[in-house]
Amino acid sequence: MDFSEAPARLRALTSYAITLAASRAGQLAVERVSELGASKAAYGMLAVIDEFGPSSQADLGRRLGMDRRSVSEEAVALEHGGFVSRGPDPADSRRNRLEMTAAGRELLARLEGSFRTMQDELLMALSPEDRVELDRLLALVAASVPTRPGHER
Repeated sequence: MDFSEAPARLRALTSYAITLAASRAGQLAVERVSELGASKAAYGMLAVIDEFGPSSQADLGRRLGMDRRSVSEEAVALEHGGFVSRGPDPADSRRNRLEMTAAGRELLARLEGSFRTMQDELLMALSPEDRVELDRLLALVAASVPTRPGHER
C-alpha cells in the first residue's frame, strides 16, 4: 500500500502510519530471518537469554509479549535447531528453562546483523538524528501502552 494513495483522513492518523510502518517492518524481518532459517521470535528469545541469562519460558513470554503456546513452539524449534538447551528450571522444576548454546550465540550474531540491515532499509528516508528522535518518541508511546491480561510485556 502506498501511503500517499490513502484517504487524507487515514493519512492524518498517526496510528495509520505506525500500522503501515509496522507491517513493512514485519515483512522485512520475515524476509531477513527466513534467509537464515529462523523466525522473528527466535531473535527476541535469544536476545532475552543473552541479556538476562537462562530464562524460563514464562519469563520469555512476559518480556516479549508472547503467549505461552507461541513461546513453547519457538522453544521446541530452537531446541531442535541446537540453538538452546531446554531443561527444568532449578528454581521450579514445573517450569522449563532455556539456555543458549554456542550455535545459538552464532545465530544471534547473524540475526543481529540481519536486523541492522533491515532497520537501515526500513528507515532509509530518515537522517541519523531523525532515527534517534523516532526511537525516542516510539519508546514513549510503547511504554505508555497498557498491557492486556495474557499479553504481559
